[in-house]
Amino acid sequence: MSDLTNKDAEQDSKLAVLESKIESFRERIHALEAETSSVSVINSTLENTNRRIELVHQRIDRTDEKLNELRERIRKTEMWIAGAGAIIAAATTIIGIAVSVESQEINYGRNVTTKQEVLLQLPRN
Repeated sequence: MSDLTNKDAEQDSKLAVLESKIESFRERIHALEAETSSVSVINSTLENTNRRIELVHQRIDRTDEKLNELRERIRKTEMWIAGAGAIIAAATTIIGIAVSVESQEINYGRNVTTKQEVLLQLPRN
């Protein structure tokens, strides 16, 4: 029976060693859990920061779209203004030509071929 007693004692000592190791592992696990709790806070902070960055990117994209729309509107307005300027210039030219056609030459009796004056008059009623 001494063999059994020796084996029991040996197993008891191995169990005691294993239990102490398990207890030390538990303590280390609790310490690691305490340390990693701050990591989870950091992870949630990073996730929140990433969401905020995505929102800022979306706002920038929307602002770019609005800026492009405004540029298109400005281009259209510039085209309208250029067209109106061209129409006004054409109308002024046509009116000027029409008025000059209706003008009369006046001869004051002096050197008829070299001195002639053009007098622009309003059309008579």
